[in-house]
Amino acid sequence: MLVVIALILSLIPAAAVIYPFVRGVGRDEFADDESAPVADLMRRWDAAVASIRSTELENAIGNLDDADYRVVRRRLMTEAALVLKTMELEEAEKERLLANVRTEVREVRSRVEGVCAGDGEGTEGTSGTEETVE
Repeated sequence: MLVVIALILSLIPAAAVIYPFVRGVGRDEFADDESAPVADLMRRWDAAVASIRSTELENAIGNLDDADYRVVRRRLMTEAALVLKTMELEEAEKERLLANVRTEVREVRSRVEGVCAGDGEGTEGTSGTEETVE
């Protein structure tokens, strides 16, 4: 009985030590990358929106006069608009890169099909390549 209690008492700390290593194996190390451009844009967006809300509150309670409010609000709205525009540009850039990849795949496929047709071997193994890219 004493041996069983000793085993249980030794397994609890061992499990506590091993658990973080086992749990960390399946994690994606880049999932929470705070240095990613998208994360930076999201931080800037959140900061701009929070600042706009704060400025409106300050104006509503009378701590900020109307002239200052308009100046600060215009600056913050400009920052928010720039962040949104940058996000849209990144989406457009991603779409442009995907279009370039699709074009490259078509060119390579046509070259491979031309070579295979010239050898008389057929075009085995070339179907489904574009679907994996898209």
